[in-house]
Amino acid sequence: MLEAQNNTFRKLFEEGKKYLDLQIDYAKLTATEKISVLLGMSVLFIIILVLSVGAGIYLSFALVYLLEPLVGIVWSYTAVGAVFLLLIALVVIFKKRFILVPITRFISKLLLDDDKNPQ
Repeated sequence: MLEAQNNTFRKLFEEGKKYLDLQIDYAKLTATEKISVLLGMSVLFIIILVLSVGAGIYLSFALVYLLEPLVGIVWSYTAVGAVFLLLIALVVIFKKRFILVPITRFISKLLLDDDKNPQ
């Protein structure tokens, strides 16, 4: 009788150990997936940012040359600079709505998703 109970406890312990190992492997796979998505989105954001800066530079020079016959070269550069200062002010004023909240929502959805609904 004692031998049967020891054998049962040993099997239960081994099954519990297998279950714990599987849960650890699942956690590692889930963490790897979420880190991959986060890094992929970060790289995509950086690429879009660099390309947008380049496009912004070319478009601002085009706007300067477009305004030059109307107001002169100095005032056209001043107007384009004022537009950029206005854009900076808008970003600072609305940073929570346009930057912080979407980033927080994305990261929290990514990290805190229950994974109960299979995709």
